[in-house]
Amino acid sequence: MSPDQLVDLAAEFAQAIGNAERFHARAATADTPEDNTAHAKAAARWEATAIRRREHLRAALREALSGAVTAMPDEALPVATWQRGRVEVRATTLDGARAVRVRYTPAQALAAGAALIACAAVTDEHSGGALTDILAAFPRNPNIRNNPANGDGKPA
Repeated sequence: MSPDQLVDLAAEFAQAIGNAERFHARAATADTPEDNTAHAKAAARWEATAIRRREHLRAALREALSGAVTAMPDEALPVATWQRGRVEVRATTLDGARAVRVRYTPAQALAAGAALIACAAVTDEHSGGALTDILAAFPRNPNIRNNPANGDGKPA
């Protein structure tokens, strides 16, 4: 579905909601019971239309947004804390056409960060051990690098 079609679906949904609200207001201010009933029925019809259009819009959005988005971390600002109580991880699609944002609570950010570090450590072990050059806090893996040995043959 094209972006224009999505916008049209959203506009139809918004119009149905607006019409339902207008007829509810007219029913509330009607002078006669007959007018009240007529406006209430019209409001109910527009509400039913809005429900159908909302479901069409949701289905179209699910279809349009399904699948993975391939993105690279934003080089200028990969992590931001613009919103109080939120940590935002930023990326852009490979063609640079779309920004991708993932917002975490502080606890979620900590859990995601720990998981990323663990995955990086495992991957580092299998790829030759480059993390110690990047993060000096990581101990060297004796199975991957030739560490200087002390007198008893064990890594220093």
